[in-house]
Amino acid sequence: MGRTLKTVITNFSSGELNPLLATRTDVPSYFQGAKQCRNFALLAEGGLMRRPGTSYLATLPAESRIIPFVFSDDEIAIIVLSNQRMDVYNINGTALTSNYTTNANWTTAQLFELNFAQFGDTIFITHRDNAIREIFRESATSFIIRVFTFDEDTSVTVSSVNKSLQPFYRYADRLISVTLSSHATGTGRTVTASSSTFTSNQVGDYILINGKQGKITGFTSGTEVTITIIEDMGSAGPHLEWKEQTVSTKRGFPQAVTFHHNRLWLAGLKSRPAGILASHIGDYFNFSLGTGLDSEALDSDITGDSVNEIRHMLSGKDLQVFTDGGEYYIPDSTDNTITPSNISILRQTPYGISRTAPHMFDQATGFVQKNGKAVREFVYSDLEDGYKSTAVSILAQHLIDSPKEIAIMKGNLTRPEQYAFFLNNGSTHNGKLALFHSVRDEKIAGWGLWSTRDNDFFQSIASLNENLVVICKRSLNSSTVYTLEKFADDDTETLDCQTTSTLNQRGTPLVDGGSQSGNVLVVDGLTSDPVVNESFTIAGNATEYTIQSLVNNGSGEYSLTLNKNLAATPADNAVITFTAGFLHDVNGIYTNESVNIIDGNSSIGSFTVSSSDQITLTNAPKATGLKVGFNYIPIIETMPIDKELPEGPLTGLPRRISRAIVDLNTTLDMTIKAADSTSKALVIQQVNFQGGSDLTPVTDKKEFFFLGYSKSPTVTLSQDDPLPIKILGMSVEVVFAWVLIQ
Repeated sequence: MGRTLKTVITNFSSGELNPLLATRTDVPSYFQGAKQCRNFALLAEGGLMRRPGTSYLATLPAESRIIPFVFSDDEIAIIVLSNQRMDVYNINGTALTSNYTTNANWTTAQLFELNFAQFGDTIFITHRDNAIREIFRESATSFIIRVFTFDEDTSVTVSSVNKSLQPFYRYADRLISVTLSSHATGTGRTVTASSSTFTSNQVGDYILINGKQGKITGFTSGTEVTITIIEDMGSAGPHLEWKEQTVSTKRGFPQAVTFHHNRLWLAGLKSRPAGILASHIGDYFNFSLGTGLDSEALDSDITGDSVNEIRHMLSGKDLQVFTDGGEYYIPDSTDNTITPSNISILRQTPYGISRTAPHMFDQATGFVQKNGKAVREFVYSDLEDGYKSTAVSILAQHLIDSPKEIAIMKGNLTRPEQYAFFLNNGSTHNGKLALFHSVRDEKIAGWGLWSTRDNDFFQSIASLNENLVVICKRSLNSSTVYTLEKFADDDTETLDCQTTSTLNQRGTPLVDGGSQSGNVLVVDGLTSDPVVNESFTIAGNATEYTIQSLVNNGSGEYSLTLNKNLAATPADNAVITFTAGFLHDVNGIYTNESVNIIDGNSSIGSFTVSSSDQITLTNAPKATGLKVGFNYIPIIETMPIDKELPEGPLTGLPRRISRAIVDLNTTLDMTIKAADSTSKALVIQQVNFQGGSDLTPVTDKKEFFFLGYSKSPTVTLSQDDPLPIKILGMSVEVVFAWVLIQ
């Protein structure tokens, strides 16, 4: 005897769940999660929306990375870095600065290891192998790259060499001493070391001997260099008290950078990986320690039983310090300051961070664990009076695949949802975005996965206020092309790499001869055949005419029979403008590619773009402005429909989903499949629907019936056409054999 069970899936707020949770009906997330949640956006109300599509902005020169620049709410720029090059675009894809190579010292391999921090009109770019660079905004439309240099004290000068306000550190063995040929200020002084320590790439570097500065001007050997002494060094020595530049070509450069408490902070130097430096307060290029005043520079190290490489710093409630071996923070003192006398670096958790920069999200700092397989949030706990690192990806561990970049979206002009995007770079989900939606106060957290067209990849992602911008690596016309694209605000845009078409005018059609009347018009200047049902207007006449039939007279001349008589006699050579036609011009990025076409609320199919960048419609002529782009497939598949009954669980028992009622909102296309049944399509068509008219989105509960048994029955919802869809929830009826659980 069969028995029917009804169950309701009220929301999908937990998103896609780890396949290993397939039988964990004891986990609350099971009934709010999904076996698959691909290319859907999780909504704050618990429902799902087809993820927004992207609009095409520009074609990029090579593999690239986005660095966001936000100067003010109404002045933002997309900085694109590629191999030893910078290009800058506005949010509409217009180039502001193109092919800028001066001082661009990064390589393709380093792009996603670069760290950056912005203050006002300057972005500081760091990498452990590269000298620091500044990207400087000269004006709203002009950006340059400058070499970062420490300030100098121009009041202390010898032979045009100023005292440098930079940090120094003792890298050489503590037993190596140096002796001067003369300790007095001046040029051409010789420094001799007791053991080999100098290298030729130190020429131009500063050296600190007995607390006084000199500048290396020549290299003789590993034990001898020539210097200009800027400050009298007291005696010839030998001196054990001497230091080199902390930051140099020989010793490497800082990789972590941030602004905190009005200081510029640098850390993670290649030869001093646990070192942290901070500038004077309000003086970001002055790193001299001075006499240790509260406003002067800081120089400290993380100490412990092993050397932890500082990879990132982030300014939050405190200064957070992330290393490859654990998470730390630098607390403020009781007067909310960090000074040379009170700085302390406190270890909190032992997980370690990858080279992907962390980001603040939903009251916590999200970071990718060093192994690339987990996302954690570093969050302060009043109960523990310290920070904890909680794994937030544990229920969707399979979606985290060595992310190389994080972007945070805090809502936009049409939706309140906040999302964290993790751009995967591993072998399983390479080029796909793991999406995390969180509302901490409501204890809501869920994951999904976004991908673009098959065999194309997301390459870089960044948010600029409410704008989410991405670089895609696409295979177009048998070539690899990198495109700059911007996500739409909601599901009103449903294609990727979207542009709009232009109606082809079939040459330069003109009225051929004066004194024409009636419903036949002779035209010339056509380079391709017009088609029946195409429409046009004539200069000087607002009436629109439709072609009923035509005769090709040769040499580009045609006699067109129209749907109505000419409203007025047109002038000879009056310009004819097609207003609806079958032949449309499209962007050259689609050459020889298959694209999808959207007209209003209707999908009019898939078309192959010709080598001349044109598409030929088949069903009806259309006006200019068709949406052209690539489709992507959204899929939501429920967890196996299960229930704990008094008689026992249904887990593993054959059962059939007999009916599903899906609650839809502003939806234009949907397919549904249950267990082993055949897919069913929802046909959106109103009672008053007329051919050629546009569709009206459906907001209603739709009912579907199914056959077919399964031991793990699920319901899968997807789409055939790239149109808006919102799924709020569903009710499911399950039929199972009662006798099986007696």
